[in-house]
Amino acid sequence: MPKRLFAATVLLATLSLGANAAPAARAAAAFGPDTIADLAEKAAPAVVNIDTVRRQKNPMAQVDPFFHRFFGTDLSRLPQYFEQKGVGSGFVIDASGLVLTNHHVTQGASTIKVTLSDGRSFDGKVIGKDPGSDLALVKIEAKGLSVLKLADAPRVRVGEWVVAIGSPLGLSTTVTAGIVSALNRDVAINDRVSFIQTDAPINPGNSGGPLLNLEGRVIGVNTAIAAKAQGIGFAIPVETVKFVVSELREKGKVERPWLGVAIAELTPERAAQLFRKTDPGVLVRDVAEGSPAATAGILEGDVIVSVDGKPVSEPSHVTHMVANHRVGDKIKLLVSREGQRKELVVTLKAVPAKVQEAAEKPADPEPDEER
Repeated sequence: MPKRLFAATVLLATLSLGANAAPAARAAAAFGPDTIADLAEKAAPAVVNIDTVRRQKNPMAQVDPFFHRFFGTDLSRLPQYFEQKGVGSGFVIDASGLVLTNHHVTQGASTIKVTLSDGRSFDGKVIGKDPGSDLALVKIEAKGLSVLKLADAPRVRVGEWVVAIGSPLGLSTTVTAGIVSALNRDVAINDRVSFIQTDAPINPGNSGGPLLNLEGRVIGVNTAIAAKAQGIGFAIPVETVKFVVSELREKGKVERPWLGVAIAELTPERAAQLFRKTDPGVLVRDVAEGSPAATAGILEGDVIVSVDGKPVSEPSHVTHMVANHRVGDKIKLLVSREGQRKELVVTLKAVPAKVQEAAEKPADPEPDEER
């Protein structure tokens, strides 16, 4: 699993070849240059270029006066701030002027400029953001907008064709194509999202663009690529996108469910340390006081075997399954305790503010990472 990643979003399109997906199957049969050309012609007007300006402190102007003599000038006279420009992608999801993009594209921006494929440009305002999923909603005052629709519960398969439209390196309305390389990828930049991996060519500046299937529906939003690699990109799946967009439109923020446990992989070494054999699953290392897990009776040392009847073998499995629920939902956990299995029902609560802030604090990037 690559750990060194930098942000760069791509629009990918995935084709479902399942037996119950007749329209997509017909699109697959007809796949070819004309398929992509027709798709791009229809989808491109809804894809936007996002230019941002951030005010950054000038580090040279902050130098202690003691060091001025070494530079031969009074550095305090230098400008205290400088402007840093950025570029990203996005797409219109509502004709009223709602644009979806990555949170990191707009984060800290003092000005946001949204440019349509027809050349029209508008000031943008962030009306909702979710650092946890790296998504943000931007509002522009515009009419006559083309809109991209989010796919309805797509059945994405490895090997399906995808199409990317975005602004790599500021080159707006760039179209590329590839396939879905893998599903349910866990990457270092975000432990709350199970990403789609693709080999469609993407670059910095694609961040925030839509992921399209051959029917022109959005199946995800690409967020990162692996540094020093080719053909390894990651997209936020549409299931996560729909949940976050719904929360942002309704509340301006995302209210996430909280289980309240610290979990770890149950390796053979850990199992041996427990001095007992146990079922495969995920080890509960700690239970937060007053948490939903504590109220339901989950104890430190329990092994979570399944969530809502689905077996789990990695901590990310539990994290993603909980994240797919809403506050107030009830989930069933099957746990193994001292050789005995026990089913517990947990009512999820909202993540406490302190826990949320800690979870959303960005990790220090590695030297060759770029966000």
